[in-house]
Amino acid sequence: MFRSKGIGKKIAATALIGLSLSVGTAYAENSFKTTYHVFVDGKRVGIVENEEVVKNYVENRVENAENKHENWDMVVEEDVSFESEKMFAPDLKNDKVIQSLEEELTIAASAVDLQIDGETVAFLPSEEQADEVVRQLKEKYVDAETLTKLDEAESKGEAEKLGDNKSAITDVQLSEKVTKKPTKVQPSDMTTVKEAVAKIEEGETSVRYEMSQDHLMNADANEEEQEQPDGEDVEKTTEKDPLLDVIVKEQGTKTETISHEKEVRETDELYKGDTEVKQKGEDGERTIHFTKTIVNGELDEKEVTKEEVTKEPVKEIILKGTKVVPSRGTGNFEWPAMGGQITSKLGQRWGRMHKGIDIAGVSDRTIKAADNGTVVTAERQPSFGNKIVIDHNNGYKTIYAHLASFDVKEGDVVKKGQSIGIMGTTGHSTGIHLHFEVHKDGSLKNPLSYF
Repeated sequence: MFRSKGIGKKIAATALIGLSLSVGTAYAENSFKTTYHVFVDGKRVGIVENEEVVKNYVENRVENAENKHENWDMVVEEDVSFESEKMFAPDLKNDKVIQSLEEELTIAASAVDLQIDGETVAFLPSEEQADEVVRQLKEKYVDAETLTKLDEAESKGEAEKLGDNKSAITDVQLSEKVTKKPTKVQPSDMTTVKEAVAKIEEGETSVRYEMSQDHLMNADANEEEQEQPDGEDVEKTTEKDPLLDVIVKEQGTKTETISHEKEVRETDELYKGDTEVKQKGEDGERTIHFTKTIVNGELDEKEVTKEEVTKEPVKEIILKGTKVVPSRGTGNFEWPAMGGQITSKLGQRWGRMHKGIDIAGVSDRTIKAADNGTVVTAERQPSFGNKIVIDHNNGYKTIYAHLASFDVKEGDVVKKGQSIGIMGTTGHSTGIHLHFEVHKDGSLKNPLSYF
């Protein structure tokens, strides 16, 4: 602000006749006084008896400006300098110099020129407030805690480790280069953080016109072009483009299920209609590593960066029977219940003939076909309750009575050991049991002769 410079002058003093050399020298020294020329940006504005006169004035003026604009650093925009000179009986007018300084000097605020891509967008009182503008732009899309963690990780050179099915923001960038330069501005040109953020977000306004096909055809026919198309069939759209975009990078992993395949293999080892699981299927898993690019809060791009299978799927293999069930019995009977005890045999009982055996006391109530054959009866009767008759097509027929329910219907071809119903107590029955009869060529046979 202030510079001092001495002026070398040759002063010729004529010795008075009759005076001694010592007296002449002392007189010369007492008659000349050191003064200071004052310059503003190289332009001389006057002479003062000492520099402090000017310095005090400037300091007071700066202090008053700082009191008016609290928290701002105020400075003199022009360069004030001094040059000293010894003068004989100088005519000093400090007030006139101060008046000149009042007119010549401009008090400005120290500021930071916030630029986007080399263009000034705002003047802020400090670098901290310029940084706050950038931070508030980012905080619109990323919370403050995340930004702080990113800054800490960057300073330490560490990257956040992601767990399974987790994602995290790894970087927040601005689409344009933002720079800060020190400068001086008039207080009226200074902006607040809020104003700077709003200016950047509002950006530039663009207008787009959408015209109907009829309007375009009429426009082509009209030789005079319109700078701004108008009319009811012209749609005007106004859009605001921010001066810069906030670009957020996010990385993450997610686990996906790999569905297992299913294969059906035909086999003649199983009867037609029967299936068997040879190999149980299991779904696999894979871990997907991905990155997202989010611009101003909107997903712009998602990319899979890595994919690894952590568990291979296991194919499900099902055997499907093709063997035709023979309707002719083998002649060798299989026990029709799942174990159990004989509670009544063939013979006279309660004054009349009991034509079969009764089986009870089972934990599994499944009733099975005693041999291959065709279901000729599957109905409910008053005495037998739910009753099934199987014709084994070799002279034999078997009867199953008092069932709780049927698993087959008339006309079904069944194989030996196949479930045909559930043991019950329907009809004339004193408890849960199976009544089982065997007939050969129309004649009643003792079932116990076949087991």
